[in-house]
Amino acid sequence: MTHDTPTFPGTHPGARPQARPEVRRDPHPDIGRGRRVLRAPRRPPASSVPPATCLYTPSADPSGMGQHMLDLAACLVERGADVTLMAWPTGPGRRLLERAATAGAAPVALPHPRDPGFAAAIATHLRRRHVEVFHAHVGTGRENFDGARAARAAGVPAVVQTLHLPWMLSERRKRDPFFAAIADVDHLVTVSEAQRATYLRIGVPPELLTTVPNGVRPRGRGPGRAAARRALGLDERRPVVMAVGRLTVMKGQRYLVDALPHLLAQWPDLAVVVVGSGHLEAALRAQAEALGVAHALHLVGHRSDARDLLDAADVFTLPSLHEGMPLAVMEAMDAGLPVVGTSVVGTAEIVEPGRTGELVRPRDAEALAEAIAGLLRDPDRRAAQGAEGRRRFAERFTADEMTARTTEVYRSVLRGVGADVAG
Repeated sequence: MTHDTPTFPGTHPGARPQARPEVRRDPHPDIGRGRRVLRAPRRPPASSVPPATCLYTPSADPSGMGQHMLDLAACLVERGADVTLMAWPTGPGRRLLERAATAGAAPVALPHPRDPGFAAAIATHLRRRHVEVFHAHVGTGRENFDGARAARAAGVPAVVQTLHLPWMLSERRKRDPFFAAIADVDHLVTVSEAQRATYLRIGVPPELLTTVPNGVRPRGRGPGRAAARRALGLDERRPVVMAVGRLTVMKGQRYLVDALPHLLAQWPDLAVVVVGSGHLEAALRAQAEALGVAHALHLVGHRSDARDLLDAADVFTLPSLHEGMPLAVMEAMDAGLPVVGTSVVGTAEIVEPGRTGELVRPRDAEALAEAIAGLLRDPDRRAAQGAEGRRRFAERFTADEMTARTTEVYRSVLRGVGADVAG
C-alpha cells in the first residue's frame, strides 16, 4: 500500500474526475438532491476485500470519534482495503493522523476547513487514490464543511456519513444547515437506535439511515490492579472510581464531583480518578476545593495508556448529559468493570441495569452517588456485573462487528449506483 505523508496533498494535474453514475432521485426533495435510495444492506462474504475507503473528519478534537475511525481503519486494513484517513492537524488531529499511519492507513493532513483550498485538497487526493467510498465522521452533520461535496466533485462513487451525536436542537431553522450538508451524502449511519430516532423526528427518511453500533478492539490482557495503581500513585487498598472522557459539559463530570461528599462520608480514603483533558479542568478543581473534596479527586489528564489504567478501578462511571454511543463504556466493560452510567441516548443501549451496571438520571448527583456506593459495598455484585459486561462487549460491541456492518453499508451504496462490488 502506498502511504502519503501527513501534509495536505498538492496538485495532480493528470487526475481526471470519474464519471458520476446515474442515480435514482430521492423522493424527499427538501432533503437534498441526487441521493440514492437503498435497501437494507446484506452481509458480504467474509473473504471479500472491502472497497478503497477514505475516512474523513472536520473535527478539531476528534476524541472518541477519532478512536472510532482508527479502529475502523485498522480493521479495514487488516481485511486488505486501501484506506486513507483525512483530518485537520490540530493537536488531537495530528495524534489521530500519526496513529492512522501506525495502523496502516495513509494519513492526509488537510488545511483549515475555512481555507479556500480545503475542498480542492480533498478532491485532488481522492482522484489520485481512486477512492470508492468517502466516509465522513461528524457530530451532527452541521459541521461537514463541504467534505461530501468535494468527494462528489472528485467523482467518488459512494459518499457515506456517520453521525456520532443525537440531534438535540429544537429550533427548526437550525435544521437547514444539516440538510444542506447532507445534500451530497448517499447514506447516513447512526451509532445507536435512540440516536437514529432523533434524526427521524426532524424528517430524515428511514431508508436513508442505518444504525451500526460503535465497537472497539479488545484490549487483551491488562497490566493488573497493582501495576495500574502504581502508575497512578494509588495504594492497592483504596476504593477507586474511574471516569474517562474529555472534560466538557457534555460528559457531566461536575455531577461526579458533586457526588464526592456523599461517597467520602462512607469511604474516607476513596479516590476518584478522571482521565481526560479539556477546558473544564480548572472549574472542576475549583468545585472540588469549594466542596472540600480536592484530596480525593485525581484529574490525570489525557493518557495514552487509559485502557490499561482501567485495571486500577473498582467501578467505572460516565455521568454524561448526552452521548451517541460511548466508547469509554465499551472499554470499561472489556476490562471487566461494572459501569454506572446515565439513562441517555447510547449509554442506555450498552449498559443493562442490574446485569452489567446501573443507570441513573443525568444531572442527579445524589442518584449517581447511591449507585456507585451500592457497587462499592458489594464486591460479589461488582465481579458478577463486570463479568457479564465483558461477555456482552465481546458479543455485541467489538470493532470487528462494527467493521463488518459498516462494510455492508459501503457495498449496499455501491450496488445502488451500479458500481462493481467484489464478492
